[in-house]
Amino acid sequence: MISRNPLHLLPLVAVLSLTGCLQDTASYQFPEKDHAITLMRNQTFFWLDSVKIDVIALRLPDCNDGIQIEKVPRKGKLTLYQAPDEYPEPIFILRTGSRHYAISTQSCRVQKFEQAPADLGEKLGQFYEKNGKFQFVAGGKEE
Repeated sequence: MISRNPLHLLPLVAVLSLTGCLQDTASYQFPEKDHAITLMRNQTFFWLDSVKIDVIALRLPDCNDGIQIEKVPRKGKLTLYQAPDEYPEPIFILRTGSRHYAISTQSCRVQKFEQAPADLGEKLGQFYEKNGKFQFVAGGKEE
């Protein structure tokens, strides 16, 4: 006997609403073991054209912290730079659109710049989706 109760379809609808969701990671690996800058990309619903990015400074076992960046275009590129030596500690700068973030694996902090730095430093590469996979691609020309 087939049930005519529409509530029985609720689990199917819930599962279908989650299809197309996205959660993946990419890392810039340092030569040292257990030392990286990792980006976790999350898209809650398939119809959104933006993602949330968790930026994590990682130096195990001492350092594992970060922040979340909201409303990053899914097909956007996030560029990573080795900042100039003018900062009190070695940092990396992550640029997404007009937003810039300082990343330190020494002090285990990630924070947003209020204003874009005048000198971003040396470009190391970009985080973006390539061949259907989110990854860090080293090098490349400045945009």
